[in-house]
Amino acid sequence: MRCWVLLFIHTADIHVGAFPHSVLREACIEAFKRISEIVLSENVKTVVIAGDLFESSRPSYELVVKVVRILKELKSNGVRVIATPGSHDVTFKGYGTLTLLSEVGLVTIPPFEEKDLTLILKPVEVDGVKFYGLPGFKGGKEIEYLERKRIVYRDFSENDINVLVAHTSLEIPGYNITDISKKYSAIKLSKDAYRALLNFRYVALGHIHFPVPIELEFKSTLAYPGAPIGRDANDIIETFKLRNTFNSDRRVLLVDVSTSPPKVKALLDDFGLDVDILTVDSISNIIRDVMLKLNDMHGKYKCLIVYTGRVSFDQFEKLRKHLNELARKHNVWIHVVHSTVEEDDTLSLLEGFKVDLSNIEALEREAIRSIVRKLGISVDEEKLLKLINILGREYPEGSKKYEFDEEVVEEAVKVLNEILFKGGGE
Repeated sequence: MRCWVLLFIHTADIHVGAFPHSVLREACIEAFKRISEIVLSENVKTVVIAGDLFESSRPSYELVVKVVRILKELKSNGVRVIATPGSHDVTFKGYGTLTLLSEVGLVTIPPFEEKDLTLILKPVEVDGVKFYGLPGFKGGKEIEYLERKRIVYRDFSENDINVLVAHTSLEIPGYNITDISKKYSAIKLSKDAYRALLNFRYVALGHIHFPVPIELEFKSTLAYPGAPIGRDANDIIETFKLRNTFNSDRRVLLVDVSTSPPKVKALLDDFGLDVDILTVDSISNIIRDVMLKLNDMHGKYKCLIVYTGRVSFDQFEKLRKHLNELARKHNVWIHVVHSTVEEDDTLSLLEGFKVDLSNIEALEREAIRSIVRKLGISVDEEKLLKLINILGREYPEGSKKYEFDEEVVEEAVKVLNEILFKGGGE
């Protein structure tokens, strides 16, 4: 039997509750169940979740019950779950379902406190390893704390094995995450700020959905496990890229902190997703071609990305409606993109969302760019998109409307202030 005292599973960005209106609505909770099975099969007694266990701070009661059952099974098998809140897990005021799970003892959140412009982190010790938690704040405020060295790590000793569980976007030396997708904006810390992180035996990162480093086995102080499923079409396309460009897959990480730097092993899993692409240049025989693709797929969740080439806009609209009906009929996930993709250049896949009417965020992003260019203004496009997403947020089932409205207004005002008074606009 393997000694598990200095081993733990590192995962992040599970996003239970994502894809609420599609065939993938159960995929993330089933991925969490699969992760629990991996934990038990590997005989480890600690799981680290580096943020965004949930897609929303107020998931449905049905999903919460399912999460509770998984956590209870882990607890009954002697497994401790260490989680730090991600930006999706908590409300603007810092509360959410993850907080409730902590209160009833199903997860452990390492304590943190904001005081006098300083973030104070306190450790949770498990089998001789000290776990500190750096939450993912709304607006990425954790980056400011890191860069300005305004974080106090209580009871920290270099003689201990210290692990930082952090939900944030950090650049890992030797890997340019923006080459994977421009949606990622990993922050390059100053040398002093980065050096402070190296005082930890391991930094368990979350927030970037693509796995970094990509290798199956490596030694590193910092790593992103990536999301098991993700939360939007971009993540599904990244899964295709992982399998077809990097000969890899989605994963969790098995981390051995008995050595410095730690030994890390990727435990690959398809999490029930079968993903493929189809490129078409006309609408003739498209239904036949799609069905041939789907018949060759065998996963529980069949996901097909259809690139419609240079068909006219009218043809594209007709095609999209036909494929949406086909997806509903056969209980599959089909994502239609009005773009061309070179079949041997999957690195360009993520650029295919420029006029994709079934990807609302991509459409909003393109509209923002167009307006900004037309008006000739200097403004942070990402902050405008963030504002749109906040104002367009769906009212969660089971929550109090006035609390939800208050949270949305507070977040929107904060982003507006960043746009107007912090160099975001002129």
